[in-house]
Amino acid sequence: MGKKVSESEVHSEIIVLPGDTNMFGDLYGGRLVEWMDNIGSITAFKHSRMKVVTGSIDNLFFLSPIKLGYIVHLHSFVTFTTRSTMEIEIDVSSENVTTGTTNVTTRAFFTYVALDENGHAVEIPQLIPENDAEKAKFNEGKLRSEHRLQLLNDIKNGLK
Repeated sequence: MGKKVSESEVHSEIIVLPGDTNMFGDLYGGRLVEWMDNIGSITAFKHSRMKVVTGSIDNLFFLSPIKLGYIVHLHSFVTFTTRSTMEIEIDVSSENVTTGTTNVTTRAFFTYVALDENGHAVEIPQLIPENDAEKAKFNEGKLRSEHRLQLLNDIKNGLK
């Protein structure tokens, strides 16, 4: 049994409040990562319908500042699955509410692992890419997954 990208895709908008910013009025990077992890988790829950934990975050670059009062637009969707993991692409842009100008802020890939009640990885529905864009993202996700596994093994071996 598989699932389509559209079955777990999530869109969210959040306004940046004073408690979200540093003394210069810029959104804290850590707060943005928290929001990204939250929407990524929702996507992973909707895809797997299981308990999930964050396994990794790939390629997180902050491309433009987000100011106090801006609207943050988050979009997340599954790009690739393994037996028990989901790669979730999270795209973020920000909107200046007074000018309507939007800027791309970041794109990152979060990996979530589905767990059973004992904390063991469990099988999830596999992703069913439906169009050429989804198939391309799936193939790119497969390459990233292989790279992540190699990095994970390297790190584990370095800790011994």
